[in-house]
Amino acid sequence: MNLARLDRRWIYLLVFLALSVPILTQYAVEPARMSGADRFFEVVDGIEAEPGRYAFVALDFGPGTKGENQPQARAVVEHLMRRRIPVILFSLYYLAEPFLKSIPEEVARQLEREHPDETWEYGRDWINLGYRPGAGVLIQAIPKSENLAELFEKDVRGNRISDLPAFSGLRTLRQIAFLAEFTGLVGVFDNYVQYFTSKDYTPAFGHGCTSITIPEAFIYLDSGQIQGLLGGLAGAAWYSELLRRRYPRRPVDESLMLNTGLGVAQLVVIAFIVLGNLAGLLRPSAPRRGARNGRDKDPGQDREP
Repeated sequence: MNLARLDRRWIYLLVFLALSVPILTQYAVEPARMSGADRFFEVVDGIEAEPGRYAFVALDFGPGTKGENQPQARAVVEHLMRRRIPVILFSLYYLAEPFLKSIPEEVARQLEREHPDETWEYGRDWINLGYRPGAGVLIQAIPKSENLAELFEKDVRGNRISDLPAFSGLRTLRQIAFLAEFTGLVGVFDNYVQYFTSKDYTPAFGHGCTSITIPEAFIYLDSGQIQGLLGGLAGAAWYSELLRRRYPRRPVDESLMLNTGLGVAQLVVIAFIVLGNLAGLLRPSAPRRGARNGRDKDPGQDREP
């Protein structure tokens, strides 16, 4: 078999199989450990589940970074809902609205399948504040407010927040025990670092970023400005693995399967790169153009007299 002449469609087929087989068979290998995800998990696991304490989850991503940010957000929302910590979902990015609705609903259905004798309900376990314009101006208003239920006023369903039993007591920043923010956008994360704090209180902060921004995000983790970091799909997969260890009935989720498929696909690509280079090295060298008896032809040798 001449590897140099291998039809590239075989390569595409093998990469496709590497990505799809783990998803179709629900097969997953244990992902690599991520220290930032470990710290993120510990922070969420340490939140006291008590009345008047909330988690604020900002989904500032759209379809462009869905592949990384959605698994991150889903795992964290699931962890919070398992622990019965009321979740307030919110976004500064208008393309995030479908995810604000779908992620908690999918998590609730999964948890109810695992625990048929329990329920997770909108208005009790989570609310959706939807997309809110204003960016940094709005984030600055949150620490200053004495009544957050009145600041946001209504959820996306038109309910007054003060009329929802689990969230009617929402008043000040000090009641937000934890902030989680997921984005692949430039500059959005900075709004929360700078403004989601008051003189005497800063909630624990976990951040989910895309793979390309991990080096920048680690600066904030090392400085202590954030307490947990999920970097790309790998961070989501390790967080998911931690959830599986804590809750053995939990099924293999999308992030674990996608991370497995991505790892196998990368190995396939590396293998073809190695084989392609070997094929090039082992291929016999072609004689130089115009060579005769080991000597170059005289440029004028074949000319007519």
